[in-house]
Formats: sequence, C-alpha cells, structure tokens
Amino acid sequence: MHGPHSRFPKALTPCWMVLLLMIAATPAAAQDPGPIGPFVIDIRGSFVSVGQDAVLAANRGLGPAQLAGSGLGLEIGGHVYLFRWRAITFGVGTSALFMSTSRTPGQDDPDPDDPTIHTRFRALSPQLSFNFGDGDGWSYLSGGLGTSRMSVFVEQETEPAQRRVRTLNYGGGARWFAKPGLAFSFDVRLFAISPLEQINTEPGSPRMTRVAINVGVSIK
Repeated sequence: MHGPHSRFPKALTPCWMVLLLMIAATPAAAQDPGPIGPFVIDIRGSFVSVGQDAVLAANRGLGPAQLAGSGLGLEIGGHVYLFRWRAITFGVGTSALFMSTSRTPGQDDPDPDDPTIHTRFRALSPQLSFNFGDGDGWSYLSGGLGTSRMSVFVEQETEPAQRRVRTLNYGGGARWFAKPGLAFSFDVRLFAISPLEQINTEPGSPRMTRVAINVGVSIK
C-alpha cells in the first residue's frame, strides 16, 4: 500500500521539471547581448527622390517635366563605435551613395519625340552618429558634412564633368540582428546640397534638398 507521502513526490514531479527548465533557461534569457559595435558594414539598396527642379532643368536647356523624379541606387558604408556615455554610444563612419535614373517621354507627353534625359546622383557622406540600444540591435541619429555631384544630360551625349559641391547629410535609422553578425537595416537620409554657380560651359545648380531611403543588411 502506498501512503499519501509516497504519492506526494510523484505529484510534484512535473512541477520540479518546469522549475528546472526555468532555471536552465534563465541564463540564456538574461544573457547580456553586449555593447553596440565594435563596427558595422552596410550594404543597402536605395530609393532616391531627385525631384524635377525647374532651375536645375533650365540651366541645362530643359523643362522640369523632362527630368526623372526618382531612381534606384546603391549605398555602401562603414561605421566604428568609439565609446559609450550613459545611454548613448558615439560612432563615426562614412557612406557612399550611387544612383542613376532616366526619363523617356511617353505618348501622353506634350512632345513624345523629346530625347531621353539621364540623371545621376552620387554622394560621399561622413557621419557622426548617436546610437541607442545594445548588440542585438540599435537605432541612431547621424549627420555630417560631405560632398555630392548631380549630372543631368541627354542620352547619347557624354556625361558632363560635374563639380562636387558641399552637402550636409542628416537622418537616422536602425539595425536589427536576427543572426549573430547579420542584421536587417534601414536608413532615411536627407542631403542639403549647396548651390553651384555656372562656370564657362559647366552649368550651375540651385540649392536643393534630396531624400534617400536605404534598406538592406548590416554586417559586424
């Protein structure tokens, strides 16, 4: 015959198993993901709004409707993280953006026989970043002063030599590490482009602000 005391441990067996599993799982759940960094490399596709600026077009003998409004490109960047102060990790880095697009008149355009117009935008953007989070993922705000170059030209013509112009970049984004060393990342960046005066045969450009939305991966 089994008494009540012999049945009591059996009744508690499932409870002990759950408790042991919780204890075993606690270190993994509480594991410190570590600090941000120490570095990342970004490879992202870009959607760039280049606009249809009337002054930019007129300086090249074109109408604004002949210019493409947006295009796709590629952004490559690298960042290192220097030190942490309270909740902020400070980083420095740079990114390079390359975008090329074109617009060919359609049958609904006023003059469907107009030529195809190409637009190319390139920007080199040093950045100081303020990062918030930990090694599993973080958000950031960043900005810096770099350069950019925008070329607008007619198809079958040689791309004109376009001077680089000072460009302030600023924006923010985030990185989420789904796997150790590999993250999904996105960035929204604005480019405040300084005006450029016309020199001899080189056309000028007005003061402009352009926007890039970058989505891709980060590696650390």
